[in-house]
Amino acid sequence: MIAHLKLLQAILFPLAFSFACSVKREPVVNKKNTAAHSQQWQELFDEKSLEGWKRLELDGQGGEIDLADGVIRFARGNPLTAMVIADENFTPPSSAYEMVLRARKTDGRDFFCALTFPVPEKETCVTFVAGGWGGGVTGISNIDNLDANRNSTRSVIRYQTGKWYDLKVEVRRDTIRCWVDDRLVVNTIISGKKISMRPGKIEKCQPLGIASFATASEFKSLRIRHLPSEN
Repeated sequence: MIAHLKLLQAILFPLAFSFACSVKREPVVNKKNTAAHSQQWQELFDEKSLEGWKRLELDGQGGEIDLADGVIRFARGNPLTAMVIADENFTPPSSAYEMVLRARKTDGRDFFCALTFPVPEKETCVTFVAGGWGGGVTGISNIDNLDANRNSTRSVIRYQTGKWYDLKVEVRRDTIRCWVDDRLVVNTIISGKKISMRPGKIEKCQPLGIASFATASEFKSLRIRHLPSEN
């Protein structure tokens, strides 16, 4: 009886092993690694050229833009200087994300940076203004048809000429938050509110663009990354 069982095992075990190896198995997806990859920072400036960005002419009144030592330089416009993303591989975010733009004012008395960005929940864009209306007003344009100088996101910061600032934008479901360095300057709920661009030439900066107003500015990094799901 024992000899019979051993003979049966000797016949069936190779067949079972051969069958298991012949089955096509689906690759195992490591959800943790996939999520981590989607949350990595993506740099949108290559520091070598202006490739992937388009200078806006703005009816011939836009200021000049050039690159030197890895820094994008905006000349003072008449009144605007602006550029918009033109990278064919860029897809506007469809869920929560954050961006950090490193910027500084080199000359002028109005906003040195107006960062236009998408708000997926509202299927529109808004602009984070730093230094507007005389050089200090900071906030979001527009909320309920009111620009940054007239809505609840308004604050006033004394920006120093020549100093680099990290301007951070975080877009989540129902909220937009913005920082200047480590200072939280915008923390607004957008649920139930109208979110839109301020009418005018700044609308050409959609879906992702940077502008200055009668002010010379410099930029040397723009990073973006997706944020984990809130569900």
